[in-house]
Amino acid sequence: MWNRLVRNRNLVLLWLGHVISHSGDAIYQIALPWLVLDLTGSKTTTSLVVLSAYLPAVVFSLASGVLADRFNRRHVMMFSDAVRMAAVLALVLYLLGGGVSPVIIGVIAFLVAAFATLFYPARDALIPDMVSPARLTSANAFVSTSGQFAHLAGPALAGFLVAWVGLTHLFTIDALSFGASLLFLTLISFHRTAPRKVVAQADSHLEDLKAGLRFVRREKALGLLLLLTALNNLFIMGPAIIGMPIFVREVLEMGFQAFAVIEALMAAGMLIGTALVWRYGARINPSTILFFGMVLDGLTYSLFFGADTYLQAKCLMLLHGIGIPMITIARTAIIQRAVPGCYRGRVFSMVNLSVVGLTAVSAALIGPLAELIAIEYIFLWIGLGAAACGFMGFLHPGMMALAPTETSLKISDQE
Repeated sequence: MWNRLVRNRNLVLLWLGHVISHSGDAIYQIALPWLVLDLTGSKTTTSLVVLSAYLPAVVFSLASGVLADRFNRRHVMMFSDAVRMAAVLALVLYLLGGGVSPVIIGVIAFLVAAFATLFYPARDALIPDMVSPARLTSANAFVSTSGQFAHLAGPALAGFLVAWVGLTHLFTIDALSFGASLLFLTLISFHRTAPRKVVAQADSHLEDLKAGLRFVRREKALGLLLLLTALNNLFIMGPAIIGMPIFVREVLEMGFQAFAVIEALMAAGMLIGTALVWRYGARINPSTILFFGMVLDGLTYSLFFGADTYLQAKCLMLLHGIGIPMITIARTAIIQRAVPGCYRGRVFSMVNLSVVGLTAVSAALIGPLAELIAIEYIFLWIGLGAAACGFMGFLHPGMMALAPTETSLKISDQE
């Protein structure tokens, strides 16, 4: 399977661009909250700025899915990279000019995130054009390793480079990473890319959006999957983004380098989880993988309640990371198989709304909540809530039957 994937030129180009751009993203994601905490010292302000980096998913995700189904998906991804590169460079220039306003930083973060909503629905909808249905889980696992290598290398690089180039130029590195992604995307070619007009397309963008929403409403198990995705991210993402730097500063009483190492260990866990999905995923129901990942994701966070040493925190983050690709790879494969190509961009935009949109709400809540409640108690209860989402999925027959295994697809192909 590996040999077949690495011989797929377009998939390898996508992977290479992702390794570089995701490394920049990983640096950006840990540098942004740390920057605001340094400038303001306020957990609430930090939450609000981080909220601005996730709020666009609430506003623009559904419209982005329509664009991914209407236009050439590779071109949509290239446009997203180009605009985000320009916006991050604007942030660098603002900081170098002495800017310290969290409002300006929040506005720029909002713009970066707004154009990011175009990228991921288009990418996930494009992958089925590169591989056969029987290889989708493996292809998604392969592409996801780019992000995991990046999230392993990115925080480690950030911890090393911050002493050399300073916090501001970590954002410069992120901007350059978008340029590299753009270059690799220009090298991808198809005899026929995603068409501008498809069977399920209406005369207007609004009608396209309504058609996508009607499709999900008809497919009740798919709608429930999106709801569980939203709830899981409501519980888990605010503590992941806002809670962890607070935990490092207040419970461990350590600095940015320690935070970067903890984040890198989560990425190492993600690589282990991806390897497990790659090795065993063909024989296991993707829904089983997904909901087991949710349970593991939540329970490992709840254990931070009893963690008060650096070693304990590192071990828990390594374990936590294992569950993340189980969620993301399995959910992506389920949608790619269960949703017709003409609706795929819109459904992935709904996933993006569920993930990133609820991340915005979660991040906005955690900062003010952490002003009132010790962060370790927050980890305990949100972890249990996230794990409950996985248990609910296991108990629903419709969600457990959303997609076949790769093995059954290969048998079907042979027949």
